[in-house]
Amino acid sequence: MEIRTVEYQEDGSFLINKNVDADDDRQLCVPDDMGNRHRVIIQEWIDNGGVVGPYVNPLTPYQQWHNEISKLDKDMPRTMEDILDGMPNKLSVAKITLDRLQEKKDKRSEKP
Repeated sequence: MEIRTVEYQEDGSFLINKNVDADDDRQLCVPDDMGNRHRVIIQEWIDNGGVVGPYVNPLTPYQQWHNEISKLDKDMPRTMEDILDGMPNKLSVAKITLDRLQEKKDKRSEKP
C-alpha cells in the first residue's frame, strides 16, 4: 500500500488516500491505535516528512450560516435586537452594541 494522502477524521482516526485515483491505492480508514499495523505505517510516513491533513467538516452553506448566526446570538439575543430596533433614538447606545446589531442584520441578510 502506497500512502499518498492522510487526513484526520472527526473521530480521531485517519483516512488514507482520500480521492486519490490509482488502481492499487484504495482509501482506508485507520484507527489511532499503534497496535494497528496500518497506523504504524502512517507514523513511518509522518516521520519521513508526510503531513496529515486536517479534518474538514462538510457543512452545507445553511449549516455554516446557522453556526455563524448562533455565535452572534450568544452576544446579542434576538430580544435585544428587537428592543434596539424599537428605540427611536439610539444616541445613548454604545457604538460597539450598534456595530454588533448591524453585523447580525448583515448576517441575517446572507441567509442561504
